[in-house]
Amino acid sequence: MAKSVNGAFNEFLQNTVNIKKTDSDKAKSSRDFLVEQINYISSNGKFLKLALEYNCYFGSFSRKTKICELDDVDIIIGLNGGELEIVTYYQWDDITLKLKKDCTDSMLIDSSDKVFEYSGYTYYLNSNKVKNKLVSQLSNISQYEKADIHARGEAVTLKLKSYPWNFDIVPGFYTGDEVKKPFYLIPNGKGKWKKTNPKIEQKRITELNKKFNGTVLQTVRLVKYWNKRGKMPKITSYVLETMVLDYFDQAQHYLIKFDGSTIDYHYIHFRDALLYIVDHIFWDVQDSKGIQGNINNIPNDYRYKISDRAQSDYKKACSAVYAEIYEKNMGKAFNIWRDIFGEEFPKYE
Repeated sequence: MAKSVNGAFNEFLQNTVNIKKTDSDKAKSSRDFLVEQINYISSNGKFLKLALEYNCYFGSFSRKTKICELDDVDIIIGLNGGELEIVTYYQWDDITLKLKKDCTDSMLIDSSDKVFEYSGYTYYLNSNKVKNKLVSQLSNISQYEKADIHARGEAVTLKLKSYPWNFDIVPGFYTGDEVKKPFYLIPNGKGKWKKTNPKIEQKRITELNKKFNGTVLQTVRLVKYWNKRGKMPKITSYVLETMVLDYFDQAQHYLIKFDGSTIDYHYIHFRDALLYIVDHIFWDVQDSKGIQGNINNIPNDYRYKISDRAQSDYKKACSAVYAEIYEKNMGKAFNIWRDIFGEEFPKYE
């Protein structure tokens, strides 16, 4: 039970939307243990050499935009690429890596990766083989003997019975520098490699969250909860999060006052983010990394349904704010917010 709308949202976020601190701490601890085990199998020559300084935690859990329930934790394991060379670079998601010396490890290459050239045989590193080798070595670790471990897409997924979340482990090579726009090369799911750089996304959301005094993360989570609950086609988490950040990028031009202060109520930003979605769900959405280009591949008929729902709930949110501020009717405001978010939203005391 809460007395103010702001207090109700804080309670709603803490009790319903946000990941519990105990779960977060357990996930981080088990993630650190997993990284230690991968370091161990590498140091014993059972997996590729690592570049530990390039390990990278990424995804919504790392960015602190994940909502309950915690279902996955993402890790990039930095690999040592000293014996590799990029030889084809036509597309961001279809990159070939050549080994600079003979490879005798049949678990990393196969016949299609061994090509005879004028100077002798050339070996190409197969990303699927790298993932499969990691799967086989993790399966030999006693703590993971009964775990479900498989390679799919860009990651090796490890599911332990003792935790409700998966670990998605992505092997990757870090390349470039600040001038050359650094990036990771990770598996593309088809045996080759693709570009990514989660650090760019993390920097963007951190800077915006600081500029808006911590309201960005909370707004993203509220919009994700709305998307999860809404009776409409779902927007994928990454697209939705990018759209909310795009909203804040354009909002800073009119929400930051002359004295540099900002509007710091996450439910006001939630309302206005819905209005942003109403129109921009029909537009291209450029990925924050500047690598993939447009990531909005939602079918057209779905976009209309999403837009209609966003517009309907935006109007309700406007009514809730009006009831709170101008009518001084807290009970009415609470009931409207409960209509948007459901019975998990606190009742008015």
